Amino acid sequence: MTERFYDIKHLTTGQLRELFSSYRKLGWVDFEYYELSESKPPVLADAEIILNIQAENEENYFVFMLGHEDEKDGVMVGFGLTYHEEFSAFLHLPTRFLDELVEKYGLENSHEEKDYTISEFLVEDYKGKPLN
Repeated sequence: MTERFYDIKHLTTGQLRELFSSYRKLGWVDFEYYELSESKPPVLADAEIILNIQAENEENYFVFMLGHEDEKDGVMVGFGLTYHEEFSAFLHLPTRFLDELVEKYGLENSHEEKDYTISEFLVEDYKGKPLN
C-alpha cells in the first residue's frame, strides 16, 4: 500500500472549485464523517459542494493511492465542507489523471506512506547508508 500526499495549500478557493467542477464528471464523489454521529451525510448537489469549498479549510487534501485495502487505486481529493463542518466530500479519480493534475496545479509531493514488509523497510531505510 502506498499513499503519496501532495501539498494543495497554495491553491486558491477558485482553483479548488475549478478542480472539482472540471474533474467531477471523470470520477465519483462520496462523503465521510469526521466524528461518529447518528446524523446522515447531507445530500448535496455538485453546486452546493462547490459553494462549500474554501482554500483555508484544514480538511482539504490530495492523495494518490495504490494498493490501499479499502480504496480503488487512483487520486482522491478531499474537500472540507464549510457549511457542513462534520463532513468532507471526496472526489475520486482514476490514476491516469495524476500527472495532469500535478502539472496543471503545480502540486508538490509532501510525504509518502508505505506499508512495507520487513525486507522492504530495511532496504528503504538503509538506502545510501553503509551497512556495517
